[in-house]
Amino acid sequence: MKFLSTICVAAIASALFKILVPENKYSKQISLLTAGVFLLIAVTAFAGIEPQLDISEYEKESDSTINDFSSGVNEQLREEVCKKTEEKIRDLLAEKEIYPEQVHIIVNISGLYSIDITEIRIVLGENSDRETDARELLESELPQNIKITIT
Repeated sequence: MKFLSTICVAAIASALFKILVPENKYSKQISLLTAGVFLLIAVTAFAGIEPQLDISEYEKESDSTINDFSSGVNEQLREEVCKKTEEKIRDLLAEKEIYPEQVHIIVNISGLYSIDITEIRIVLGENSDRETDARELLESELPQNIKITIT
């Protein structure tokens, strides 16, 4: 009985679709598509297969997955900014023959298109007698809002 009711519903739906679609140059393609859908419904009804249209399969990703991805991208961006900035700082100091042991860049990514370098920490080690020269050079080349710490 279910087979016949499915076929009847599919036939009615196909007829309504043909009535609603206007006659134009695509009428043959639309007729073929309608026949294909009708045939697919008939075969699934005959085989006793019930299509499962569970909406949970199509739910969008949870916010936690998106946030995890976003934080991963932010971390990669932070690492890249730190690496490139460190290279530039080392090159700038090398021009004055100052070679720091360590350069730490503190970066804040507060939102879309908002990357702020808040602090630069430099460990001179053996070159500690050149602290004043390094500070003057960095203060002249970097924006005023970046805190510079040299040890």
